[in-house]
Amino acid sequence: MRWNLAAASVVSLGVLSACSGSSTSSSSGDGGPTTNPNEQTVAIGPIPVAAGQEETVCIVIPFGATEDVVVNSIDVNLAPGSHHLIVYQSTVAPTSTPYPCSPFTGIAFGSDVPFVFSGREQLTWTFPQGVGLDVPANTFVKIEAHYINTTSAELQGHGQVTFHTTPKATMGPYKPAGFSFWGTMNIDIPPNASASTGVQFQAGVANTHLISISTHQHRLGTGVMAWESEAPGQMGTQIAKDLDWANPSWSLLNPQYDFNGTNGLSYECNWTNTTSQAITFGESALDEMCFVGGYFYPGSGLDFCINGHCKNRP
Repeated sequence: MRWNLAAASVVSLGVLSACSGSSTSSSSGDGGPTTNPNEQTVAIGPIPVAAGQEETVCIVIPFGATEDVVVNSIDVNLAPGSHHLIVYQSTVAPTSTPYPCSPFTGIAFGSDVPFVFSGREQLTWTFPQGVGLDVPANTFVKIEAHYINTTSAELQGHGQVTFHTTPKATMGPYKPAGFSFWGTMNIDIPPNASASTGVQFQAGVANTHLISISTHQHRLGTGVMAWESEAPGQMGTQIAKDLDWANPSWSLLNPQYDFNGTNGLSYECNWTNTTSQAITFGESALDEMCFVGGYFYPGSGLDFCINGHCKNRP
């Protein structure tokens, strides 16, 4: 089944409340902290988030490389209150002024390509030798920062990502990496009750190789499990067992998992609803999500699948 607008409505839940106060942003391309020509650092913040409030803001700034480069490793540092941060390759008009945006719309509706997605405050990731992330010269990136302040005082949201790169001209032989993000909208958690998606299955792209696994839930999540699967209903090696929604794995698979066009991943999400409201799928951190994903090669761009429907596949 081809991707269509009905399937894409997964993330069309509306723009969150506007960010107030002044904010700054930086990148290695516009006066940011990076001086190493093989490092590009992009940042967003400070973003003032009032007590009890939720904010999602975006900026579009230079990546900082004036020649084609290959990303070999990535360091992420997020301030407390960060729900997630995504750095996309983007064709959106540049602006260093933070503006309110809806989470994940770059994935579901636009042509933005995720370079990195982090739900963790600190993340260090290194690609295996011979694999890297292509970044063309003079690329612009969109930084999407999602904050939720559960404290009684205002906090200042901030995020910084450093990309360690090699000029493509001197990289030597390598395979380009793409990013997969697979999940389900079928989430219905009754008040004061536990619920599960049951085991879901998503086939991989033929002749590609999965090299990492990560997961994504929200605050009521009690676990995401993922397994290598030869077919729907079959669960082989378990590659993820994340019981802490706020500290999901970002694990290198060794050995990598090879997709042949019929095999893929099985995954299951579980929740305990401690509220008096029914909870369903949604982009707010007060709603819930169930996603698994990771880098694969060879590939470029994004492989986004929801309820078995894949946006960028034939």
